[in-house]
Amino acid sequence: MLINFGSCVTTPGKFGLPGFMSAVILLLSAEATLAQATSDGHREMTSAALQAIEQSFDLERNRIDVELPAADPRLQIPVCSIPLETSVSRHNSQGGRVSVKVECRDATPWARHVAAHVSVYRDAVVAVRNMPRGAVISANDIALREVDVSMIRGQILDNTEAAIGMEVRRHTNSDAVLSLDMLVTPLMVKRGETVVVTAERAGVVIRQQGVALQDGESGKQIQIRNTRSDRVVQAIVTGPGEVKVIF
Repeated sequence: MLINFGSCVTTPGKFGLPGFMSAVILLLSAEATLAQATSDGHREMTSAALQAIEQSFDLERNRIDVELPAADPRLQIPVCSIPLETSVSRHNSQGGRVSVKVECRDATPWARHVAAHVSVYRDAVVAVRNMPRGAVISANDIALREVDVSMIRGQILDNTEAAIGMEVRRHTNSDAVLSLDMLVTPLMVKRGETVVVTAERAGVVIRQQGVALQDGESGKQIQIRNTRSDRVVQAIVTGPGEVKVIF
């Protein structure tokens, strides 16, 4: 910003100290005015960015903390004479790094990008004890707690019922937040295992033994070899060691 001090010039011996002091006072006053305007501009920009971030997250389901960088005093941000416009970059709903473009479109337009880190707190399913790989989760193994999910990868679970009965893919420590990619539906039938094959037609139910030719969790369609007829049929896994023939 160019500041014009008019014809105020100091010449030792002609004006002496009073003239010099007047110039200093004018300079300090101008610098203070500029600093105040810049400070107000920073404050408006930060407030606009914060409001935009808050509007981009679901505050009914989440609690968030926003960390904004300290304003760079060397960066001049003029006060905008009209409301600032903002646009938030695409971001993960679980938080993390978020960028906001703040624009002023008055007679002296400007635009700045404000980077922030957002911590999102929400209820999530957490392990309350160590679980070895392959363990099937029970109600006593987990709890629902409010946690910061901004650093967690994968889709977290927000109710315990979704985790009960699932199997952990790997060793899981106590206090670990569970996500879908950490879990797998346990196998009800294993390849080569003898199973009970149920067939129902016209109200008549027949049960025979067969051998599973594939692994299968509940509801999965797999191939079964009938041990009596040696025929291979398609069946739906209905429970541990049990399948139902598809007609």
